[in-house]
Amino acid sequence: MDEQNKPIRKTDRRTLYTRQVIKDALLEAMHKKPFERITVTEICRLAEITRATYYLHYQSLTDVLDDALDDALHIAESETAAGAENLLALSHRLASIPADHLQESDSLMPVCQRAASLPKYKVLFLDETISGYVVNRIYQSQKQRFIHSFSQQFHLSEKESQLLALFIINGSFSVNKALHWQKDDTWYQIQALLLRFISSGYDGILPADATAP
Repeated sequence: MDEQNKPIRKTDRRTLYTRQVIKDALLEAMHKKPFERITVTEICRLAEITRATYYLHYQSLTDVLDDALDDALHIAESETAAGAENLLALSHRLASIPADHLQESDSLMPVCQRAASLPKYKVLFLDETISGYVVNRIYQSQKQRFIHSFSQQFHLSEKESQLLALFIINGSFSVNKALHWQKDDTWYQIQALLLRFISSGYDGILPADATAP
C-alpha cells in the first residue's frame, strides 16, 4: 500500500474534522452565553455528535477553549507582516506611525490584537468570565519571543524579561478590554499613545553601549 492510501491519513482527516466541529460549536455557544455556563451536552447537540465521540477528542471544555485560542493565535501569527523583526525595531517602527495612519499597518500589530480582530474568534476575547485565562494563554504563547528579545537587546535576566513581558501583555489586554476590542478612531489613538509609551520605555532600558534602531 502506498503512502497516500494509508488508512491513518483518513483517520487523521476525520479527527481534524471532528475537532473543528467541536470548536465551532463552542464558538457558536459563546455568542449566546458565557463560557462558564456552557455544558458538554450543549456542545454535543450543536456539533451533532455523541458524548462518547466528544470524549474521544477532548477531556474537558477547557481543552476545547485552549485549542480554539491556539488556532486564533496561530492564524494571527501566520498573517503578521512583522516577520523576524525584533521587538525593539518593530516598536520604534510602529511608534513613528501617526494614529490616523496606524490602521494601514494592522499587519504589524501584536498577535493578541490581530487574533481578537478575527471575526470567528472575537467572541473568545469578549467573554469577561475567562479574560484572565485568555490573557494568560496569550502570555504563555508569546513569552519566549519576549524573553529572547529582552535578554538579547536589553541584557535583562530571564526573570526580568518574564515580568516585563507580563506587564506589556496584560496591560495591552486590559486596555483593549476596556475599549471592548472595537477598532474605531479612539482605539487607534490610544494604541498610538501606548506604542510611543512602550517605545520610549524600551529606549530607557537600553544598555549604555547600545543604540536604538
